[in-house]
Amino acid sequence: MSLDETAQIDGNWLVIVILIAVWTSMTVLARRDLVKVSVRARRIAVTLAVGVTAALLTWSVWSRPQPQTSDLAQIWAGAGALLHHQNPYEAIGPGRAFNWPYPLLYPMTAILTLIPLAWMPLRWVDPVFVGLGFGLFTYAVTMRRLVTPALMALVSLAALMTLQTSQWSLLLTGAALVPGFGWLLVAKPTIGMALFAAFPRWKTAIGCSALLILSVIIRPTWMSDWRATFSSAPHVVAPIMRAGGPLVLLALLKWKRADARLLLGLACVPHTTVPYETIPLFLIPQTWPQAWSLWSLGLLAYAGQWATGPYPSQAAYWESGARWIVVLLYLPCLGMILSRPNVWSDSYPDPPSPAPTPDSGRTYDVSTAGRRFLLVKRSANRVGTPQIVVVQNWFEELKRLAPATR
Repeated sequence: MSLDETAQIDGNWLVIVILIAVWTSMTVLARRDLVKVSVRARRIAVTLAVGVTAALLTWSVWSRPQPQTSDLAQIWAGAGALLHHQNPYEAIGPGRAFNWPYPLLYPMTAILTLIPLAWMPLRWVDPVFVGLGFGLFTYAVTMRRLVTPALMALVSLAALMTLQTSQWSLLLTGAALVPGFGWLLVAKPTIGMALFAAFPRWKTAIGCSALLILSVIIRPTWMSDWRATFSSAPHVVAPIMRAGGPLVLLALLKWKRADARLLLGLACVPHTTVPYETIPLFLIPQTWPQAWSLWSLGLLAYAGQWATGPYPSQAAYWESGARWIVVLLYLPCLGMILSRPNVWSDSYPDPPSPAPTPDSGRTYDVSTAGRRFLLVKRSANRVGTPQIVVVQNWFEELKRLAPATR
């Protein structure tokens, strides 16, 4: 056995030991009878546990030889080229300084976002980036409830592909829900626009505008360089152009809802319609059965694409995958949305309903942590309608009935 193989085995064992320690601690925290901590502390602990787990698993993947570098590698190389006063769009591509199958398809805003990590080796950049994405998504979707159906995204096929290829989906979805990170949406403006349509915020708009202006100041010609790469990406097509895609326009009937605007945005912006780009769809299910259904349909879509192969070209492969995703993921999400009332929302999950009362029709509620169920019940001894009794000159009446004693 070579030294490299021994080091790899030792590294894998280290990952296993750390993961056991992390999730053993989380199990203890989950036992309310053993440890008394606040919901906020549990939320932070879950966020850290998920982020560390994703980072370690990513490190385990990229510590072994792979046939190709991650999708993030082109942006990392572009950030390095920019720091060396080179044009990233000339340094990356087939046969160039950084050999890549396609020209650089990401905007300058994505390159600027990754500059803080450009000094690190790529084998460390991938785990850090993926860990931040998983962690931010977890922190965002547990803002109101510690246990929420959107967490199913973390164990989905889409999340696995995000981890394996270092994609942006989880990071951007989390950024859309946390105002302080909204500026990240402009790093991938196609998916970013769909998320902003669902969750519009002034802080997000200002942050994105600032990063965009900075990118133009640093390299004024980058937009024309970026547009020149579009012809090399015929697979970047809006899902609404695929078979069954126009049906998603029915979500306009519920345009006030954040989930309806999210689905419409994702369907209308051009992007690579592959499993890892379906992460935002996990914000649409409101119940665990709906989330499990979406999780299962993601696997079925992938299996359907695989079963209908082989394909004569890469373009045919992309088209088949997009068609399966539209039919098995987008359209079921449309059904969920159409069954809901058309009321305004711009957050995840929907804003909490008014507190339940016996006369409101809804006599139940769930605590923000998702651990307690509240039931309001009308008293059996209550007779007639409630009355308000007003007593005037109360202190004088009290003195008359209970005179002071000496």
